[in-house]
Amino acid sequence: MSQLLSIETAFLSLPQVKQGLNLSEIRSVQRTITNAKKKKFEQTIALSKLVTTAVDWFQSEEGQRVCTDEGIAWSNEEIGKKVFGWQKSFFYKVVKAGRLQPEVIESFNVKCNEVEAQGEEPNRSLEGLLKFAKQVESGTNAGGEGGDAESGESESEPQVETRVETILTFTYKSEGGNVSVRIDANGLVKTTNSDEQIREAIAVLNFSLQNR
Repeated sequence: MSQLLSIETAFLSLPQVKQGLNLSEIRSVQRTITNAKKKKFEQTIALSKLVTTAVDWFQSEEGQRVCTDEGIAWSNEEIGKKVFGWQKSFFYKVVKAGRLQPEVIESFNVKCNEVEAQGEEPNRSLEGLLKFAKQVESGTNAGGEGGDAESGESESEPQVETRVETILTFTYKSEGGNVSVRIDANGLVKTTNSDEQIREAIAVLNFSLQNR
């Protein structure tokens, strides 16, 4: 959030402005949304611990013995799909999160709270947590710069990502596999699909628009 000038702060403090802009009501709803996101993240972390325990059992001698006795031969990827109904990428994110040390998760939450206190929205998600944990492990900040041990400089503190507004999402389901594309306000395109798959999906969209 941009820093306000003193005149702007004074303006927003006027009773008639607060009432006209519904500031109290809007702030209340924003807090409710933020608290709901925190609760959802807490539940996701609790879920990740349970899933990790389940995967550990499956990989144990006992779990493998039961599978052999029952004629089951699942890979880890198949566990995620057949047991939990998740795609490979999300399943592995859940498992990775479940293996993180509690101190890392607590540090991530503290950083998220600091970002929120500054008026920004942190990326309080599995993806955001794992990126933060990677920074902790490598001793780098978000920009990838670590401290210089020889010079005695301290390592940069890991930082959490802030969310960037999504301006376009596009999903195409076909027999050859799903195509999903997301573009944020910075113009960054996020997708796991190839250019050829995306062009095919766009072609289908163009055809449908021309014949609607």
